Amino acid sequence: MHKIFVVFLVCTGKFALAIRIQNLPCFTDESQKDLEDARKELTTVDKYLENTVEILTDEFQKTLDSMKNQLVGMRTNVSKIVKKVNTDLIVMSKDLEESQWTKFQGHCYYFSSHGAPWYEAERLCRDFGGYLVKIDNSTENEWLQSNRPSKSAGYWIGLTDLIEGEWRWSIDQSLATFKSWLSGYGSKGHNYNCVSFTGNQNTWFDASCKTGYRIICERNLC
Repeated sequence: MHKIFVVFLVCTGKFALAIRIQNLPCFTDESQKDLEDARKELTTVDKYLENTVEILTDEFQKTLDSMKNQLVGMRTNVSKIVKKVNTDLIVMSKDLEESQWTKFQGHCYYFSSHGAPWYEAERLCRDFGGYLVKIDNSTENEWLQSNRPSKSAGYWIGLTDLIEGEWRWSIDQSLATFKSWLSGYGSKGHNYNCVSFTGNQNTWFDASCKTGYRIICERNLC
C-alpha cells in the first residue's frame, strides 16, 4: 500500500511537471522501452544509410574510372587517325607544291597518290586554289580515265547529292548534266552521297563519303 502511494506521488509530480512544460504524459517504464526501441531502429536505419552511401560512392567512382579509361582510349585512337590523315595530307601537299599538274583544254589537273575521305579531299583541293574535279562532258571524262596514274584505284570527283538524287558539283552547286554512272549506281541511298571513278573504267559510282579514295583536283591556272 505504501509503495503504491509513493509511485502515485512520483507519477503525480512528474505529470504535473509535464503539464507545466509541454502537457506530456507521465514517462513510464513502457514509454522508456518504446523510446529505446525507436532509438535502436533509428540507429539501424542510420547505419544502413551510411553503408548505402559508401556503396554508392564506391560504385560511382568505379563508373567514373571506367568512363575515364574509355575516353582515354578513344582519344588515343582519334589521335592516331588524325596523325595518319596529317601524314597523308603532308605527302599530298608536297606533290602539289612540286607542281604535279597536267594541262588539258585550258584547265589543270592533279592526281593524288594517297587516299582521303571526300570532305578532306575537297578541303585539300581548295587549299591549293582548286576544287574536286568537275566533269563537263564525255571528252573530259575519257581524258581523266586515260591519265589516272592508277587504273585500279577509285578517285573522288566533286559530285554529291546532299539532297537525295539531286547530284550537284561542289565547286558551283550546279546540277550535273553529264553523267557516267556504272550500271546500277547513282541511287544507292542516303549513306552513299559522294562519287568516285570506278576502278579501271570511265564510269562512276556513288559511295560513302568516309571512304579513303584518291583525289582528282582541278583548277584554272597551274
